[in-house]
Amino acid sequence: MGCVMPISGIYRVQAFLGLIYVCAGSAKLLGADIMVEAFGVTVLGQSLRIAVGVLEIGGGLCLFIPRASIYAAVVLGCTILGILGAAVGHMARLGIDQPPFDAPQLTNNWRADVRGDDFTVKLWHVPTALVRRAGIEG
Repeated sequence: MGCVMPISGIYRVQAFLGLIYVCAGSAKLLGADIMVEAFGVTVLGQSLRIAVGVLEIGGGLCLFIPRASIYAAVVLGCTILGILGAAVGHMARLGIDQPPFDAPQLTNNWRADVRGDDFTVKLWHVPTALVRRAGIEG
């Protein structure tokens, strides 16, 4: 006899995922910096961000209604596949060797700084342009 989740547990998981999608879609529509920058590197640009935000909010709201969850699955699944296709198309257009933007990279040579009770390890190399733009320490 296997472990079976009761129906109310499935509805809770659906509602939680719906809340996540509504929050993610709202961040896209409200123009959160990370969303604007992420969609800025694609050819389709900010119009795609708005469209995906609307679809995510619609799909997330459908997850709150048990009978509408199949529609949410279709909308959100197609949205995910569309974004994946846009990302693959963008990378194919740029070529494999050229990164689309400067991103932090994991370094092979890490160093540890020990100062009193503070212990930090530098595992990431942050490009200089990103450091200047974001005002962070590299």
